[in-house]
Parts: sequence; C-alpha cells; structure tokens
Amino acid sequence: MTLASTGALLFSAQPALASGTIPESSPSSPANSLAETYSNTYIQAPTYQASAEEIKKWPWLDSSLTPEARAELLVNAMNEDQLIHMLHGYSSLTGIRLKPGGPPSIGYIRPIPELRVPALVMSDGPSGLRNGEPATALPAPITQAASFNRELAQEYGKTIAQDSADRGQDLIFGPGFNLARNPQAGRTFEYFGEDPFLSGTIAAHNVRGLQSAGIMATLKHYVANNQETNRTQNNSQMDQRTLHEIYEMPFRYAIRESQPAAVMCAYNKINGDTACGSKKTLVDDLRGLHKFGGFVVTDYPAAWSPLDIKNGLNVELPGGFWTSKAKIKRAVAKGQMTWDEIRGRVRETLTQMFRFGLFDHPWDEKLNDRQRDIKPVDAERGNQVAQRAVEEGAVLLKNDGILPLGKTFEGKPVKRVLVVGSGAKKPMSGGGSSNVTSPVSSDSAIDALAKRLGKDVQIDYKSQWDPVGIKKAAAKADYVLVFATQISTELIDRPNLDFLPHMNNAVKAAAAGNPNTVVVVQAGGPVLMPWLNDVRGVLDVFYPGQAAGEATVRLLTGEVNPSGRLPQTFPATNSQFPANTRAQFPGAKLGFEARYTEGIMMGYRWYTTMGQKPAFPFGYGLSYTTFEVSEPTLAASSGQADQPVTVSVQVKNTGERAGAVAPQVYVKKPSVRGIQTPVRELVAFDKVTLQPGESKTLTMKVDPMQLSVWNDSTKQYQVTPGKYRFVSGLNVEDVKGNATYTVR
Repeated sequence: MTLASTGALLFSAQPALASGTIPESSPSSPANSLAETYSNTYIQAPTYQASAEEIKKWPWLDSSLTPEARAELLVNAMNEDQLIHMLHGYSSLTGIRLKPGGPPSIGYIRPIPELRVPALVMSDGPSGLRNGEPATALPAPITQAASFNRELAQEYGKTIAQDSADRGQDLIFGPGFNLARNPQAGRTFEYFGEDPFLSGTIAAHNVRGLQSAGIMATLKHYVANNQETNRTQNNSQMDQRTLHEIYEMPFRYAIRESQPAAVMCAYNKINGDTACGSKKTLVDDLRGLHKFGGFVVTDYPAAWSPLDIKNGLNVELPGGFWTSKAKIKRAVAKGQMTWDEIRGRVRETLTQMFRFGLFDHPWDEKLNDRQRDIKPVDAERGNQVAQRAVEEGAVLLKNDGILPLGKTFEGKPVKRVLVVGSGAKKPMSGGGSSNVTSPVSSDSAIDALAKRLGKDVQIDYKSQWDPVGIKKAAAKADYVLVFATQISTELIDRPNLDFLPHMNNAVKAAAAGNPNTVVVVQAGGPVLMPWLNDVRGVLDVFYPGQAAGEATVRLLTGEVNPSGRLPQTFPATNSQFPANTRAQFPGAKLGFEARYTEGIMMGYRWYTTMGQKPAFPFGYGLSYTTFEVSEPTLAASSGQADQPVTVSVQVKNTGERAGAVAPQVYVKKPSVRGIQTPVRELVAFDKVTLQPGESKTLTMKVDPMQLSVWNDSTKQYQVTPGKYRFVSGLNVEDVKGNATYTVR
C-alpha cells in the first residue's frame, strides 16, 4: 500500500556542507529543529602548515584549499595500486600495533609515504575506546538515551574522543544505534532504544562530541541490523514504509544534525540485498535520499563482492579479500566497474581525512606516517563523565517510600545493612565490541555505602548463590540491597527476558527475610521482575561502567535525584512485545529470514495502538520529587507542510526536592486512505532541573521531518495535509491535552 501524494509536501534533506562549527547545546535549549542545526557541521582546524617545498611536491598538503579540492588533487595523482590500497584495511579484533611505536588499532589503512598519505587508525568505541589498551569505561550507551539529555550524549562522545586522541586514533566505530525492535536482542545495551527520533537525536549529539575533539565518528550499523542470531546471513524483510520511516530514520536524523565522517554498513541483507553491497541501500538511500557525504566501511567482515565498491562501499574490513588487487583489476577488465567509479569511492574517504586534518601534521620519517602525540588517557577526566552518565541515565522504576536511604530508617538509627550480589563489588558490563578495559579499578558500591553510613553501621554481604544465607541475614538487617545482574552480549540474543533462576531466588529470599528490600538492576535492557510486588524499590542502572559504585550509592541516598526515563518499553511477559513470533524474531527458515510483519508498529507504537499495558512504558521514570506537565500549547493552529511546529509546555516541581525532569511531546498523525498511523509518536523532548515550587515554560520546535510519512509511490517523505493532535506528559501513557494543528 502507498500513500496518496495529492496536496502533500515531498522533501528530502539539504545538501551536505563541508565546513562550520557545531555550537554547544544545553539540556534546556530548544534543539528539536533539524533545520536549525543542520548547517553547523564540524571541520578540524589545521594544526600544521606544510612548507612551500612540500606543497610544490604534494599540492594536496596545502591546507588553504577545501577538503574536496585537496582530495581531488590527490586522487588524480594516484596510480591504480594506490587507489586499490585505499579500498581496504587491516585489523585485529583485540587491538594490535602494526608498527613499533605506533598507535594500537582495531582497523588500520596503511600510509602511502610516497604521497604523504597518513595511516587511517580505527578502533571500537560505542562505550569507550576499545583497542586492547585502558580507556574510560563509560556506562552502557543506552544510558545516554535514558538520560533524555542531548548535552550529556555530547559529553559522552567527547570523552571517548579525548581518550582516542590521546592514543593516536583517527576514527571510532560508534555510535551504534540500531533500534530495539525486540527486547531480547543481544546488543540492546549498546543502542539508544526503540524510538527513531530519540535514537537519532542522541546519536547526533554523541557524534558532535566525538568530532568536536577531532575524531571521526562512524554511525553503525546501516541498516536494519536488529538481532545477533544469524546476523551475517539474516535477511531482514520489510515493506518500504517500515524501512524508511522506522529503521532508516534514526540515521537520517543523525546525518542531518551532525554530518558524521563515516557509516558502517551491516552484516545482514535487506529484502534480499546485502547491506554492504546494495546500490539502493548505500547510494540511492544513504547518499541520495539522506545526503550522507562521508565514506562507508564494512562490519567485520561484511563485504560480498568487488562490485560492493561500485555499489557504495568505500573500505572493506578487516582485510582485502574482495578488494584485493587481483579481484579489483579483474572486475575493471571485465567492464563490471570503472576506474572513475573507484576514484569516486577513494575521493569520498580522502575528503573526510582532509576534513579532519589528518594530513596537517609533520611527517615522521622513521614511522613513515604522520606524527602522533601518543600519551596515557586522563583517568580522572573520564571518570567524572562516567559517573555523571550513570546518575543522569539511571531509571527509578519503583519506590514505595523506602528511598532515599540514609543513616536513619523509619525513624531509627541504621545498625545493619545487607548487600547481596557480586554486582555490588564489581559491576556487570556488556560483552563484545563495547567491553572496555578501564584505567582505574571499578569502584565498589559496598565501599561507597560504607563511607556514607560510617563505622557504626555493619554492612553484611551475601553472594547471590546463597538463598538460605540471604534470608537469614536479611531478617537481621534494617534494609537489604540486592544487586540483580543479567548479561547481554554481542553475538548472542537473549533467549528470554528473565533473570537467571538463582538471581530471582536471591531477590525472593531477601524479600522473604525482610520486606524492606531494594533491588539495583544491572542489565542491558528490559527484564522481567516476578518479585516486583515483594520489594519496596527498584533502581535500574543498566551497565554502569567504571564509576558504578559511587554513582549508584549517590542515587540511592538522594545525593543525586534520579531523572532517567526508559528509552525502551519493559514488557509484562516474555511474549508481550511486537515481533514476538518465531518468523518475526529471530526469523523463519531457521532464523535466516526475519519477517518485519509488525511494520511500523514497533516498540511503544505497538503498545499504545494495540491497547497493551506493559510493566513500564516508554519514557517512564520516577523521582524523589513530583512534577506536573501542562497540556501543550501551539504557537499557531495551522501552517504549511514545510513549516516547523512550535510547541510549549509548562513544567512545575510540585515536591520538596530539587530534581530534573524530561517532558515529552507526542503526536497522532492523520491517517490517509486507510494507511494506519500509531496512536502516539515522540516528536519533542527536553530536560530541565527545577527547584521545589519552581516552574518553567519549555518551547520546542517540531521539524516537518518528524511529522512525515513515507510515500512509496514518489520515493519521498511527505507531510500529509490534515489534523495533527499533540499531547504532552512524563511518559507515553501519562499524557494530557489535545492541541490540534492543521497542515494546509
């Protein structure tokens, strides 16, 4: 089915720009308009000017020229072998130094000394620099989305970039932000939840942070790479509306707002075509429709043919199997592609290398590469951001009056506390390319708690494997803290949303021994809590990274007021979510064919439209104070399809503590000729800190792109004439208002 285009506006992104600076943003700034931020792209200022003699020999070293002009000069000077050299890299999954004294890397394109082309050094980086050396172990990337704070995501990215710059890196494989189609997906913790707008916005600001420190960012994995089961062979089958309106949309937002240097194409197929070898995916959509101006690298390995280069791929990793000299020259000789097409791909890579100043350094004759100032990372610098990310991203799911904790409990001095679970000593972390080795020892929640309670309070500890001991010790304590952990990792999807039995038994034993039990969840995404009614408090800190102990205890004791919101719905059962059939996830034909028959009804769109009540809805989160959000008001009641909509809400702290709140605005789009639209779609959010009794009016702009739907007849996004109904609230279910806007 397609959408009627009569009277509708059809539009695409603006052309990519080459220079400019990205302004700093703040949690309370009205940064929703893509048009306001699109032109502010980042370019690395030259740090070194080549001599006149060098420029005469290698004219592309002239930093006064544009990156595009410099790339054109260089690519025209390259012979066939040098062009092929730029089509692939070398790598190690754990990180190696290809040259003594050089930087470690996960991916590496060797330099071309005779042309003064420096190496391109690449490493993993969704949750911190990962290349076999110590770097800041930030909390799981999902905490950025849970913070609902653009500025935090930018600081998160900047921290990774600063560590990367210290270690001589050029490019980071991150952020990763495939949508959480199914909560069992193994890499949910690495990504930014289930909403395209939230996910794309957080990714854009993460990229801004990375690139503000001179490190190239890589959006990954393009596109529809939403499971680990058979990920290298899986065929993601979906209609074009679902592909463009849901799964490509986060990338579109991020490209328009931040102009990333690179994109990593995915392992999977999309409607039968390989993601790294599809002209439709990499040329028509990524570069044409979404106006991406950088270069594309493969996942490890995800190339399928030498012709992937012709079809939009720039760099094959981890090696040059399909892009070897023999295979590329054979493809050209057979007329399957041309040297001009190859030059075009190499030019795209070189343009970004010039844009980020890789050529603007003195040359190291000994290493045959540019000079790199390699030094240890600043551990304290990163630790501050790691702690802040936990504190802003942790979500308080339940509080039956027990939190915040202190030296007194229910009017009496605290004498004894029981802590259960190894997560209190060493926090759980996700597995795979996001597993970072910290330069500091992860702090212990037990130590942080002891520091606050003092020597007069006895803190007992029990392993999660000792339910009998837990129950006995719990009966003697004033209150109990159980650290409930669940592992998620790359390569493996979770079989269900349950904690392992011993973990559930530990919580049940604690609650049976003492009803004053609080559970601290360390998990990568949604989990089921069969003991929820038996405990008094639940705080979800996801995977909290190197600053876990201090941040967690600050949240539990009220030194920090929790303000995180769920970026992903928590189902009530193991089957209460879209894509819950075997044919949908992990797929029919033994998991090789994932059928996206739920269409655009993914995540909270499905729950709200189908009338399903989850355990915790999208956008949910409690605080130690209370807030009121007004009905939305619109600056105008109607407008043209190409005009943004200005919406305002008033937020008031009605409690007795200072706290931060993230109001959300949702829209119901008009239906056209029987095409279903969800009951609610997120189109605006902000975050603000308020003192008790304080109120503020927040004004946000909704870009026309956020109101669009995909028209498969015209191959464009369109804003349909009709009535758009806006509501506001603190989560997708707790909303009010009915502000109507008419697109003429």
